[in-house]
Amino acid sequence: MSTSQASGFKQLHVAVIGGGIGGLAAALSMRRAGHRVDIFERRGFDVEVGASISCAANGSVHLEDWGIDVKSMSPVALMKLTMRDWETGQIQGVYDLSDYEREWGRVYYMLHRQDMHKDGIGIPCQVHNNSPCDTVDLETNTVKFLNGTSIQADLIVGADGIRSVVREQIGVKPDIKTSPQTCYRCNVLTEDIKRLGLVKHSYEPAITVRSKYYKIVMAPCSNGEVVSFYCFMPTELTNHREEGFTFKEAPVSDILQGRYSDLDPECLALLKNSRERMPWRLYVHQAYTHWINKRTCLLGDAAHPMMPHQSQGAVQAIEDAGALGIIFSAKYPEFTRDVEAGLRLYQAIRKPRATRVQEASARATENVGERIGFTSIQVEEESLRPSEGSLTVREMNEYNMHQHVAAEVAKIRKARDAPQEMAHL
Repeated sequence: MSTSQASGFKQLHVAVIGGGIGGLAAALSMRRAGHRVDIFERRGFDVEVGASISCAANGSVHLEDWGIDVKSMSPVALMKLTMRDWETGQIQGVYDLSDYEREWGRVYYMLHRQDMHKDGIGIPCQVHNNSPCDTVDLETNTVKFLNGTSIQADLIVGADGIRSVVREQIGVKPDIKTSPQTCYRCNVLTEDIKRLGLVKHSYEPAITVRSKYYKIVMAPCSNGEVVSFYCFMPTELTNHREEGFTFKEAPVSDILQGRYSDLDPECLALLKNSRERMPWRLYVHQAYTHWINKRTCLLGDAAHPMMPHQSQGAVQAIEDAGALGIIFSAKYPEFTRDVEAGLRLYQAIRKPRATRVQEASARATENVGERIGFTSIQVEEESLRPSEGSLTVREMNEYNMHQHVAAEVAKIRKARDAPQEMAHL
């Protein structure tokens, strides 16, 4: 055993910048690994837009590792995903998930963002609201906040989203373009659906497609009490141009721009009776050159912002958090004493896989047939068929991060210990 391994595990003080899904996951993962964690959120947790979160098996495996009680988050099990025609509502393809749990060992969960926050806030980490990041000193590992406070930590995790300040501080120069597609998120209460008699496929997760930029994704969440909608349209049709973190609720007329008048009447009626209608501007980011600098790293949307068309954004943030918790665990104590080496491993483990998902999400903007699940079924319409080498459910769910990290650590240890072994010959 090398000297660094023999020196043993060291508890780290971790500063997580950002209290979204990725930040909470990172905090939980690192805390469960034995570290002391502070979370710094630029706002409070009471302004989160209510919308559904997809958590496939490659995400829930980490929630299980952390001892999370997923059932306490009011999940809905996704049993199938249906592709429907825009005008008629006719089925164009079905991704059947009835055997998903048997095949992959876990349910495909639909969760509500606010329910995930409720579970995350309960972890014993120190949470600091209203603490927007100002600067990061990479030499002293000190974060300064716009409220005048500061903190010095052993490891800084930038989980501050698509407009990340930490990203700028570590020298990443993003290549960003406005997406040709924009989105509105809204919810419909199940009790309203029943009251209005809008029961046709209302509780069935579906993607309704008119063209590559017109699309509606609907999914139940919160124990089936809410049906969440993501309504996509060409960007030039949106009335929303502002940037920021909080917005006034958009009127129904904003969502029904363009060809929404041609929509399947049942689906149109659901949207007219929606609530919590919020705009969501979309951007296409090219993969960043790096995620790390000294003892600071990026995570989630700060590291790999992606279009939402693979429903993997939150799950990839959870995978990032899982990697940090594994690498900086007692199993690999050398990285708790050499944080920079641990972060180099983190980037090597996570960047290629997250980049592949990021690229696949951009392709699915142009063709919904590129979406995970639909790439594994027969779709009748030729224009909706996926290309060769598309991302598949098998590729995502057969991946074992524990094995991947163990294999890479074995290589690192072998390369490091080889000179010592040669010296004894």
